[in-house]
Amino acid sequence: MTYPEKVKIAREKLLLTQDEIATALGVNSITVSRWETGKSEPNMKAKKAIREFCAQNGLKFED
Repeated sequence: MTYPEKVKIAREKLLLTQDEIATALGVNSITVSRWETGKSEPNMKAKKAIREFCAQNGLKFED
């Protein structure tokens, strides 16, 4: 599974919109869209934020 697919699946499992997860992670919803389509990849700080956010919400996220 690719990283973009993992991000999208995690967001959907958390029942969040791109807007909602973007707000929680402190990024723009366009950024989340780019991550999910593979047009860009989160930097290390954002990857850590994604892992921590998922963990806080009971979802294991492995990159």
